[in-house]
Amino acid sequence: MSTRYILASLSYFSIFFAGVILPLIIMLVTNDDYVRRHAGRALVSHILPYFFVVVGLFSLFAVHPFFSIGIILLLGAIALILVVWNVYMGIRVLREGRVF
Repeated sequence: MSTRYILASLSYFSIFFAGVILPLIIMLVTNDDYVRRHAGRALVSHILPYFFVVVGLFSLFAVHPFFSIGIILLLGAIALILVVWNVYMGIRVLREGRVF
């Protein structure tokens, strides 16, 4: 298995232990376009939950409390989907690099 596949998948799996920092470092340090593209995608998917937290906090000041609860539940579900997507993409990239 090549280093490029390991770095690309590690940028997705870093949602559990390094968050935004590892994909950013990988994206800035590497010269490989494949790894850089996957690190950029992982970086965006790691930043989106922070954006959802800000939107959820602003929705707390909504006029109707059920609207706030609905928005927070929706954004939480989307954040969970992003975590699952990162795991899926990390496994997919590792499977691309597997030698048969």
